[in-house]
Amino acid sequence: MPIQLKISPRLIQNIAGLYNDSHRMYMEFIDNSIDSAEEYFDANTNEYKKEILISFVLSGDRIWIEDNCCGIQNLEDVVQSIGNSKKKHGKFTNGQFGFGIYAFMSECQTMEIISKYKGESNAKAIPINRNQFETDNIEDVQFPDLQPCDFKYDSGTKVILSAFDDKKIRKNTDFEKIKDEVELHFERLLSRKNLKILLVNKNDGKEYLCKSFDYSQYVGEEYEETLHKVSFVKGRVKKQTITYKLPKPIFIYLLITKDKYINKAPIFVLKGRRISKIKDIKQFNSKHKSDIWGHPNITGFVDLGDFLEPTIARTEFQSSDKVKALFNTLKELEPLILDEIRNVNKDSETQHYKSFEDHINRMLSKIAREDKMLFRTEILSGNEINVLPGANGEEIEEGLGSEHHRNGPPSGVPTENPSEPVDDPYGFGSTEEAGKDVSDYEDEGDLASNKQPDNEYEDTGLKGREKKKPGFNMQFVEGDPIIDAETNKPMRSQLVGGTIRIFRNHPDFESRIKKTSSKEPKITQRLSTYVSIETMVHYKDRQQMRKGQAEYNIKMYISLSDYILKLENLCSVLVGRNLKDFAEK
Repeated sequence: MPIQLKISPRLIQNIAGLYNDSHRMYMEFIDNSIDSAEEYFDANTNEYKKEILISFVLSGDRIWIEDNCCGIQNLEDVVQSIGNSKKKHGKFTNGQFGFGIYAFMSECQTMEIISKYKGESNAKAIPINRNQFETDNIEDVQFPDLQPCDFKYDSGTKVILSAFDDKKIRKNTDFEKIKDEVELHFERLLSRKNLKILLVNKNDGKEYLCKSFDYSQYVGEEYEETLHKVSFVKGRVKKQTITYKLPKPIFIYLLITKDKYINKAPIFVLKGRRISKIKDIKQFNSKHKSDIWGHPNITGFVDLGDFLEPTIARTEFQSSDKVKALFNTLKELEPLILDEIRNVNKDSETQHYKSFEDHINRMLSKIAREDKMLFRTEILSGNEINVLPGANGEEIEEGLGSEHHRNGPPSGVPTENPSEPVDDPYGFGSTEEAGKDVSDYEDEGDLASNKQPDNEYEDTGLKGREKKKPGFNMQFVEGDPIIDAETNKPMRSQLVGGTIRIFRNHPDFESRIKKTSSKEPKITQRLSTYVSIETMVHYKDRQQMRKGQAEYNIKMYISLSDYILKLENLCSVLVGRNLKDFAEK
C-alpha cells in the first residue's frame, strides 16, 4: 500500500530552500547518523560502546552518507512524521522538526534512503524525488511501499543523493572545505572516543579523517567561565529580574592567541553542534561583536548544552526570555574578556614590533655591508680588549690604559653596557641574515666584493676579542621616552652600544601609527620616513666618527639625506602593512 504524505508539499519545498549552503546541507545527514548512534554513547566516559563509522562518499556524480549506527526503526516516519521528529526530546540528539533530511532538494533531484534497524533481518529502502513535492495537494504525494534490500552492516543507514543540479556536484564537493565544515560543525562531538567520520573521494582516491580542533597548538591566554544561572531585567516601567537556574551549566571557553590570527571566530554550540558564529547571531546586539566575538585573535565556543531551541535552519535561536537572559549575561562578562584581550594584545603588539625590527635590521645590515662598516659586536670570549677600526682603517685597542679609554670614547662609539646582551650577536628583532658576518657572503654574488679582511684574532684561539658585524640592531622600546638632560625634551631615539632604541611612546612616533578597525597598528609612509631618519642619524654619526671628524661641508647633509632616502626606499615595501603581518608564522 502506498505511503501517504501528511504535510503540505509546498511547505517542505520552502523549508528546503532555507539551506543555501551546500556544505551545511551535508551536515544534516551526518548529524542524523550521529543522532542514530546516541544509544551507544556513554556520557560518563565520553565514549561509544562500539566504534561508530560515518562515511561521506563521492563516487562519480553521486554522494552517499553511510553509517553503522542503530538504523531507522520506522522508515515510513521519514515521510509521515515531518514536523514532529521523535528525536526532539533526546538529551543529546539534535533532530527536532524532521525537516533536515529534505535539505537535499536545495541541491539535487533524488534521494534514496536505505536503513536496517538493529535486530531486524533485512534492510528497507524508500526513494524520494523532488518532483513529487511540486504540487499543492497532499493527496497527490505518495511513496511506494518499502522495498527489502541488502545492507553491509548489522544495522545502520545509507542516504544516496543523485541527479544534482547542473554543476553543483562539482562546485560543492571541495573535500578540504567539507572537512573544515565537519570539524567546525561537530567540534565538540569529535572529541568523543570511538567516533570516526571519514570523507572518501572515490573520484581521486583520497580520504580525509575528521578530527576535533586542537586548541593546544596555539600560544595564548585562555578564558573559561561556567554559568550556573543566567538572568535579565524584564520590563521598562515595572522592572522584574528573570533568572534561569541551569540543570546543566553553560561552559564558555575562549582562547586569545598571542602571535597568530587563526580566523576561527567563537561559536555557539547546542547539543554538541555548532549553531553559528557568535558575531553572526542577529539577536545578540552586543557592541563588542567585532572586538571580542569577531576579533581575529580569539577563538573558542559557548557550549549551551540543551538550554535553547534552534530555528528550523539551525542558524539562530527561537526567540524567548531564555535567549534574552543568555545574551544579557554574556554582555555582563564582556568587560572581563576585554581585559584579557588587552593584556594579550599588548604582548602580541610587542612581539609584532620585534618582528618588524627584524626586517629593518636586514636593511641596515645590507647598507652597512655595502659601506664595509662593521658596527655591531660579538664577544668571542671575555671582554678585556675592544678592537675598533680607527680613522684610517687601522685597528685601535681600547683596553685599560689606552688613550681612548683615558679620554673616553668619541661620541657615538659603543661602550660596554652591562645591561646589553653582549653575547647575542643579533639582538632584538634580528634575523639570521642580519647576523651574518661579511665574510659569510663569499658565494653570494656582488656581496662577495664587500668582504672584509678576516679579523686577525679570529683564528688564533686568543680570547677576549670581539668579532665585528655589519649594521646596527634597531629596537622599538615600549614605555615613556628618556628625557634629554640638555633640552629637557623626550628623546625620539638613542644609541646604546650597538642598538638604536626608538621610543614607541614618543608623541611623534604615535602620531605616525595608523590604527585599523581591528585596533591593529599599520605602517604608514610617515612612520617609514620617521624610522629612516632616526636610524640613519645614528648610522651617519657612527660612520663619521670612525672615518674621522671632517670639517663642515654641505656634502655631509647631502650624504645624510642620501642614506635616509636609501633606507626609506628599502622600507617602502613595508608601507601599508599591519604589524601582525610581521609575526612569525
